[in-house]
Amino acid sequence: MSDSSLSKTAPQPGTVAAPVTIIRFAEIVPSWSEYHESGAEGNHRALYRYIGSVPGSPSRSPLPGWDFSNGVAMTPPGNGAPLHDHRDEEYFMVWDGEFEIYWEDPESKARKSVVLGLYDAIRIHPGIMRGFKNVGKEDGYLYFLHGQGNYEYPVYHESNREGLPEGARTEPHAPVPLIDPATQVVRYEECELNFKVYRETDLPEGVRGIRRYIGEVGGDREGAGAPPSLDGGEVAFVINENRNGTGAPLHDHPFEEMFIVLEGRWAVFWLDAAGGYHQEILDPWDACWVPPGVQRGFRNAGREWGKLHVVQGQPDAPPPDYHRDYSDLKG
Repeated sequence: MSDSSLSKTAPQPGTVAAPVTIIRFAEIVPSWSEYHESGAEGNHRALYRYIGSVPGSPSRSPLPGWDFSNGVAMTPPGNGAPLHDHRDEEYFMVWDGEFEIYWEDPESKARKSVVLGLYDAIRIHPGIMRGFKNVGKEDGYLYFLHGQGNYEYPVYHESNREGLPEGARTEPHAPVPLIDPATQVVRYEECELNFKVYRETDLPEGVRGIRRYIGEVGGDREGAGAPPSLDGGEVAFVINENRNGTGAPLHDHPFEEMFIVLEGRWAVFWLDAAGGYHQEILDPWDACWVPPGVQRGFRNAGREWGKLHVVQGQPDAPPPDYHRDYSDLKG
């Protein structure tokens, strides 16, 4: 496959391939056998895919991938995924339990690892053989996110290639430059809340804290408050935290965006092409995918502070295109 295949092919405004899509986690059909190694002892895991699917296998995800692909791996204790590589950046975040993320140093071949707890995350670049293991005592849930939408079968470590599907790549991707995954860990408690990114956060209904894990999430006050924990990358993602009745007003981005509830209940709302207003209530791990060209927003619909994971298909986003003029709040 040529290098041109790495370019992102997000749906453009006016030519979207899918409308706003609500994904209920309870309705996602998990797969226990997507890979040739899935049945081996220590590799048992159920994959719940929001976006994207493995080529050659029946798709169980509600949407194909454009800017990114993502899902959740439910893993019994002592199980996980063996060493493998991807052509794009891969991000892991623990949603429940405790996971060891391990990798092989491309030069020394030494095995290294880090243990992640709740909402801790790591970014791993192409060319690094990596895997994960549930090191907790209960079933664990590990969120995964890929920086490209058109998912490809992984490149497996030479020790785990028996039974590979025909045509599967075996040559690892070349790391340029070599980036140590140990430098790409983001601890939830160390990722500061930023309450100053957007103009409308000066309004009572707009107050919200944003933990910016990766990438500049475009706002009107980009230099204010805590910076993102990790710069650049193929996507940007955050955790929004705010109280009941507050959130983001109607706005648009020139790329796809996804909201996934981590804690609490959240309302997502948007305008259709005729200006009609729509709203859905999401429970934990439910998601809402929005294409470019659609005015969308969200608010905490629960009675307690909640957490909302937001993925943007571009790492350094421009300020939102608001439905309302907030220029009088610019400061």
